Amino acid sequence: MKQDKDLMFLANCQNDDLRTLCDILTYNNKGEIRLSEQLTDTDTYLNCYPDRMNMMTTEIAEELRKFGSNTVRTICRKGEADSYATIVRRVCKRMGVKVNDCDNTLTMERELLTTICEQTTSKLSDEELRKLADKAGIPHKSLNHQMLVTAILFAIRRNTYLLTEMIYYVTSRIASMLLGRWIGMMGMSAVSRYLGMAAGPVGWTILAGWTLSDIASPAYRVMIPAVIMVASMRFRQTALLPQKI
Repeated sequence: MKQDKDLMFLANCQNDDLRTLCDILTYNNKGEIRLSEQLTDTDTYLNCYPDRMNMMTTEIAEELRKFGSNTVRTICRKGEADSYATIVRRVCKRMGVKVNDCDNTLTMERELLTTICEQTTSKLSDEELRKLADKAGIPHKSLNHQMLVTAILFAIRRNTYLLTEMIYYVTSRIASMLLGRWIGMMGMSAVSRYLGMAAGPVGWTILAGWTLSDIASPAYRVMIPAVIMVASMRFRQTALLPQKI
């Protein structure tokens, strides 16, 4: 299978993030190996998991593309799975995220992540919203629930830092629900402090319900969180790059 240019950045990602992505592809939420996965029996997996994940990024990328592809079409193309861009577009459509045919992978990923953060935010309680507004520097004493939601959603779209923090939080929660353990993703200690408002039972329950309802089908149960994880890893890596003046 040819390397996908949109997934080559994985080689530069943090070991813990790569392990989380690998686990999403290979384990279900009961901690059992997925029957359809083809990664855990490979020599590369046995030699590299869990501490040398950057040495098996090609295999992780191939497994992701296989999960997101139609098996019959893959066979007809002599084992060449769908491109990652095609898979991202498919996931966006499944999630009701508006993307254009001309959008590139990064644009689709950002729109997916932003939409997920907006959906999570819009269902928080008044108390959680006001705590988030405080962190975002939004005056809120005279705002009702809907006005609070609108103000924070606007801030998420305009404030890269706030979006980044929300992405950290949401991705970690989704991964921990799927894998049954807390995920020590890069930057999560800062996120726990910044977004402590959503760590309570209300935000947790809402996010759990949203996640489970939207990934009911077997294939999308793997692909949606896997694409969210990849998108988050790319976004965080890009956000850490020095900006050109």
